[in-house]
Amino acid sequence: MSEQERADYNADLIEADVTAVIEACGGDLRSAIKALLVEQLIQEQRIKRLAAALSFGYVRGQIASLAGPPYPKPRLP
Repeated sequence: MSEQERADYNADLIEADVTAVIEACGGDLRSAIKALLVEQLIQEQRIKRLAAALSFGYVRGQIASLAGPPYPKPRLP
């Protein structure tokens, strides 16, 4: 696949996604934009939480699980 074909394919996928979002919002462009902005905010907050958890895990020498307690540290004899 050439570079131009890849770009055209990606553009077609984006157009299909745009159409799907607009259709999901009943054809109302304002609602579609609002839905996308809300989703973007949710994803940004999720990234911040994951980045904070990852940084905390590295500081402690381990990656803490968001679903439960951190892994126990092995005890040395």
